[in-house]
Amino acid sequence: MAARDNLHSHVVAGLKIILPLAALGLLSSVFLLATMGDEGGEIPYSDLDLEEMASAQTVDSPVFSSVTDDGNRIVVTADQATPRGGNYEVVDAVAVHGTLLEEDGTTIDMRSDSGTIYAGESRTVLRGNVRISTSSGYRLVTDELTSSTSRTDIETAGPVHGTGPLGTIEAGRMKVTSQQSTNGTEEAVTVVFKDGVKVIYLPKAK
Repeated sequence: MAARDNLHSHVVAGLKIILPLAALGLLSSVFLLATMGDEGGEIPYSDLDLEEMASAQTVDSPVFSSVTDDGNRIVVTADQATPRGGNYEVVDAVAVHGTLLEEDGTTIDMRSDSGTIYAGESRTVLRGNVRISTSSGYRLVTDELTSSTSRTDIETAGPVHGTGPLGTIEAGRMKVTSQQSTNGTEEAVTVVFKDGVKVIYLPKAK
């Protein structure tokens, strides 16, 4: 029994010497490899480049999708999207494309040069050459509009012009909402033009 205890003590004492030496050997080899690697060339990015890459967090071809309270679906895509100041609640996007898909099959398609998605406020703002087209026949252009992502609520910030089922349209603002039909069983999309509406009727050729 005493011999076994002595053997155990010798093994433990030996390991106390061998393990630290092995650790030092591993560390030395790591530093040696790192030094050899440094001699082979420089890092291809500057410190500034690395900081910009880490802070930009730009996402290519993002897709944002949500369902409104009235059961309609909204899908927003973009060429690129970047969180503003690292805040993912506010995302700036380039070449934005938004589509509202109504349960009854009606679609509203919106495109713009840029936009901002406010996730915390459930809204998207489209800016710059905003083009609106609907399955009901409207083709409109404006500078800026805001679309809710929680309900059917789209409104331009200023003048809008284009064509509709009746002819050409000019107005100070446009608002799109979803309202219950007269029988109270369905939601119907309503397009309202406000503030100096001008319509030139163009009869359809037979």
